[in-house]
Amino acid sequence: MSFLEWFLEPANPGPVGNVEVDSPEPDDQDPPKKWQIWLAVLVGLVLAGIGMWWAFYDLFQVGIGRAILKLCWLTLYVFASHKITARPDYSNVGWLGGLLNNPFRISDDFNRGLVYLQAFLFPGKLIAYSSIVGWILMQRLYKRRRS
Repeated sequence: MSFLEWFLEPANPGPVGNVEVDSPEPDDQDPPKKWQIWLAVLVGLVLAGIGMWWAFYDLFQVGIGRAILKLCWLTLYVFASHKITARPDYSNVGWLGGLLNNPFRISDDFNRGLVYLQAFLFPGKLIAYSSIVGWILMQRLYKRRRS
């Protein structure tokens, strides 16, 4: 951040996104197609498998306590990713779509930080989504098979 950003931003403030907890999904979006749901569930399950591998790959070297600690961190990450939603204002992420910093505004730095937070939380959102939707799909398949 430069001094220009601190001194020139109050003269012309830019829009800044926000971080929400337990935010409802916007109503203006079209519902996802079936193949998108299945793809999200598949990718989420692969990411969950990678997370489980990370938690347990060195089980015999470090012991069960360390593996449980890693599993707790993974669970906390997935839960936080499910609950927290970062919504940056893409009209103010810098010059050339965020590739270059705007030296006269600090608000674009905040929006780019929200973009990075959104990218960091995305794998956890996929894991949580695949767990929830996978559970619902398996319940429906089980009920259909029983009847």
